[in-house]
Amino acid sequence: MTPAAAATTALVVLAATAVPATTMPAPIPAQPRAAHCPTSAAPQPRLAATESSTGHQGTRVAYPQPARAPLRALAARLRASACDTATGRYDLVHYRQWNNPARYGAAVREVVRWRGDDRSGGQLATQHPTGVVPITHNWWRPGDLNHVGLIDPFTRTDMLRQDLGTNEPSPADPTEALANLAHLSTWYSPRRDGRAAALNVLADLSPLTYYPRAVDRSGRPGIAVAATSGDQRALLVLHPDTGEVLAYESGHLGPFGWRVQTYLLYLAHSHATRRWWEPTARPRPATPSPPLYPRSQQHRLLTTPPPCHTTTTQGVTP
Repeated sequence: MTPAAAATTALVVLAATAVPATTMPAPIPAQPRAAHCPTSAAPQPRLAATESSTGHQGTRVAYPQPARAPLRALAARLRASACDTATGRYDLVHYRQWNNPARYGAAVREVVRWRGDDRSGGQLATQHPTGVVPITHNWWRPGDLNHVGLIDPFTRTDMLRQDLGTNEPSPADPTEALANLAHLSTWYSPRRDGRAAALNVLADLSPLTYYPRAVDRSGRPGIAVAATSGDQRALLVLHPDTGEVLAYESGHLGPFGWRVQTYLLYLAHSHATRRWWEPTARPRPATPSPPLYPRSQQHRLLTTPPPCHTTTTQGVTP
């Protein structure tokens, strides 16, 4: 190749590489596959951790701004999660709960729940201190979970507003509305459209504060939405792209900052075709479980659990 031809070729290559990337059409993002969902078909709760892992300091947040515009923007651009494509009749929720100080004898709880639209469900749970039985198996027959509701509240905005306590003429305090959403998130695994509806309902609440950066106790980055009432603060950590609830924290303002009262870490929201275990013997009525939240945040939260049936074992077996 002559020097002139080589120079011409170099100019052609340079011109091709100089085309701005914005002129190329952006690829359409692929729908996440259920195979990438972090929840297995047979999740097992770990034995609850020791008290040293609870933590008393509230979540650190900065750069506050009004929440309405950022929440509406997130709802408009919300992405699907891998678990949105998981199929099954049960909503599957796995969460860990810390109580500071320990309430009802349980400082830490680890819970896996199944909930069906026929108001049936199941639960595996551990706690620390362990007590007599390390792991409990609870199950609810069709109709037993009447307080959770037959219709998924995330499919209807009016139902969601009612369950969050935001309806007029006496709307709930914003801290209680966030606590109610945290409670619903221990039973439901809303898909993309349901999460977008929840974000729009939160955007209508006033005043809520938005924080562009937050990290939950598992180290996952997200955004935060908070509300305060006197010396109480409720805070939700949300996934910055999918809007999934990652964590909930209720805190009390003390002389050294926010001190955690209750913290919920949502490890997975998915769906399953069945509960992977069933009782093998005739069950006996269960001892009522304690409420999830302190009395200051029990607005519209059921303080008496639904009738259920419990079997107990020394370990988790299918």
